[in-house]
Amino acid sequence: MAPKAVRGWYLYPPLDCFVKWDGTSFRRLAEGCPDWLPLTEVAAQTMLRVRDGEAPDDDPVLGLPVFSVAPEPGLLQVWTGLIARTPPEWSLLVRGVPNLPGSLTYEVQDGLIESGWWHGPLVGNLRFRRTDEIVRLSRRYPLFAVQPVPSEAYQSRTLRQLEFVPADSGTLDDTRQMIADALAVRSDDRPGGYRREVARRRRGAGTPDARAESTR
Repeated sequence: MAPKAVRGWYLYPPLDCFVKWDGTSFRRLAEGCPDWLPLTEVAAQTMLRVRDGEAPDDDPVLGLPVFSVAPEPGLLQVWTGLIARTPPEWSLLVRGVPNLPGSLTYEVQDGLIESGWWHGPLVGNLRFRRTDEIVRLSRRYPLFAVQPVPSEAYQSRTLRQLEFVPADSGTLDDTRQMIADALAVRSDDRPGGYRREVARRRRGAGTPDARAESTR
């Protein structure tokens, strides 16, 4: 895991291999191996090294699947090798890596893990949309991104506070002023006005993010 995503972290596959889907089933090819093998479920014990002696036979970690094939066609679940745990009022949003080109062969499904109470494997889902195309999973290239989300943000009581307000004669003047204020931070001869304004406001608030960005 690397703290390089936008306000979050990059997540990487726990092992290097190649994967393909033929429309019915998945197959995998481990690096250095000549043959493709059926991919039904690959347990963590195939990739973990036990550093402090032998692990007990009933160790639940060794039984965790690195790859799990879902009942839905073309859906593959990948465990990142991490366990999710956050304060009770926070959850984790697992999504595709932002601002990087995605794969044409598969898409990353967004998923919300309520890691404030469920402290389990941090996984992500890949939905394959092309058959017989080889996908390389590498420990050196991010596969997912994870971002912390306050649980209050997606509660029904929060969403009910949001409403659509149509523009009418009573709100049109305020709407025009809001748009004018928003456009005022932009400059035709100097792009990046919004980003600079965000940084200025953070510096004014004295946030750790602002101090870190000011040193770059």
